[in-house]
Formats: sequence, C-alpha cells, structure tokens
Amino acid sequence: GRQHGPVLREPIRIMLSEYLRDDTASGTLDPEMLARVRRMKPSLPTWYLQELQACAKAAGIDEDLLLFAQCEGDIRSLGGCTTYVALGAATADGALEIGRNFDYWGLESPEKCAVILSVVPRPEDGYAFVSVGWSGILGGWTFINEKGLFVANNIGGFYETNPEGIPTLIMERIIAQKAATVAEAVAIIKSNPRMRGQVLVLGQAGDATQGRQPHAVVVAYGAQTVEVQPPVDGLAFHSSMFTPRAQIARGVAEPDREPMDTIRSAGSSITLHSVAIRPQEHRLWVAHGTIPSAHQGKYTQYDLRALLRRDAR
Repeated sequence: GRQHGPVLREPIRIMLSEYLRDDTASGTLDPEMLARVRRMKPSLPTWYLQELQACAKAAGIDEDLLLFAQCEGDIRSLGGCTTYVALGAATADGALEIGRNFDYWGLESPEKCAVILSVVPRPEDGYAFVSVGWSGILGGWTFINEKGLFVANNIGGFYETNPEGIPTLIMERIIAQKAATVAEAVAIIKSNPRMRGQVLVLGQAGDATQGRQPHAVVVAYGAQTVEVQPPVDGLAFHSSMFTPRAQIARGVAEPDREPMDTIRSAGSSITLHSVAIRPQEHRLWVAHGTIPSAHQGKYTQYDLRALLRRDAR
C-alpha cells in the first residue's frame, strides 16, 4: 500500500473521479453507500485493511472511498466478461492455456489508469501474484500467482446477497495471495462470507515435481450457495457476453494461431483488457490502455518469471 499509493497517486485519483463519478457528485460518498462500505469491513482480512489504509494515506485519498472502488461492481451489479481455461483434449497440443476479456464500463482514461501489478508479499504472508487491472484496485479482475493458479471473475452466479460478505475483487485477491491450487481456492470461497452472486473461473498449471496435475473449474456462487462445475471436454468456460462456447472450443483446438487469437475473437465494444496466458511457458499477453475494444489494440508480452521473482525485490 505504501508503494502503490505514492507511485500511482495521480492515476488513482483519475480512476476514482471517473469510475465513481455518479456516487461522488457531491464530493463525498453518498451516506447510504458509505454505510454499506463500512458494514463489510469486519469480514475483510486484517492484512488487506492495512494495505488499503496505507495506500489511501499515501495517495492522499479517503479510505472508505478507495474501499468502495473495490466493490462498486458488486453493489451496482454491472459488467460482463468472458473467461476460459483450456487443457488436455481441448487444446491442439494438450497444454493448458487461458483467455480472459474484462468487459466493463465507467473508466474513460484507461491509457492513464490501466496497470499490471506485480505484488510480492513476504513469504509468510502469501504467494507472489500478477494482477491486470487499474491503479488503486487492490483486489482485481484477472490474476495469476507464482504457483500457476489463475482466477478471474464474470458476472453471474446466484441471486443471494449478504451485505456483510466479501466483495468479488477482494475475494479474488485473497485467492491469488493465499491459494496454491484450485482445491484451496474453492475452500477459500466456501469458508468466507460472500457479498453477492458471481462466477469465478479457476485454473492451475500443475507441478509435476509435486504430483499436481493441471486442472480447472468454474465456480458459481451466491451468499448461501457454491456450485463447482468441472471442465467439459477439457474446457472450463463462462461468458456473460453471450460468447458461444463452441466458438472458444474451436479456437483453442486450432494449432496454427497466435496465443491471443481465441480470446481476441470474443472481444466487444466494452473490452477494457484482454489477456492470454500460457502458464507452462511462463508467458502473459495483455492488451489494455485503450477504449473501447482493447482487444483490437496491441498485445504486449510479459515474462511471468520476471514479474514474480522474489529475489528482484
């Protein structure tokens, strides 16, 4: 938090002014929204609240306003997104691959606010992870950690709500920092209070030295219900943008293509970031920072090993 706040101070302020414009027209958060934000705080991990407080203080912004930015999508029930994890028989070479489009509204200056965060906690505090998102978002929409565990959210799930539950983006952050496997991620979802319905797509690259196989699931949940859906024919897939499953299945089975071709084909006019990952190759491709239709722009390649290195910190 003390690093995030000062380094990204101005982009955080831009993000808040644009993303939360309708809720802060008077210059402060609406009293009803403020009460809702404060009501969930007891459910959040202490380490997360400490980071939030440090980031807000370093950026010179209100802590509750920054927390509201982490859960605006849950309160407003907005968004879309398409996400898949394909493995085994689904892909041309049998290797696991991931595609993710973040489809959303509310940010007019992604060229200033879009960011790839590389977060390396102390070993006793959890796993290093990469988050593709916006300045000031300490949770996030698209993650992969040093154990090869991937998590991303789509609008969906069940209609049950719990105002005191953990918002989606913070739930994802907890998973990315604390889970090494799909099973551990599912256990985190089940054992924590959940604010509202959501779909999380989870995948793990596997580790032959640990006897851990590649795996993926789709988890649909609500405040009371958690439903874990296994992959179908090697494809764990969910879309809130009406992308046909068959379209993605055909794409990942095609041998002669660029890594981002399949997820690019599912892009829309509100795609704010588009991501392709080949975990076993330690490669990540991201297109963002343009509006609309980030998938129509350039995909930049990153080396996950370099982003997640502990000895570089």
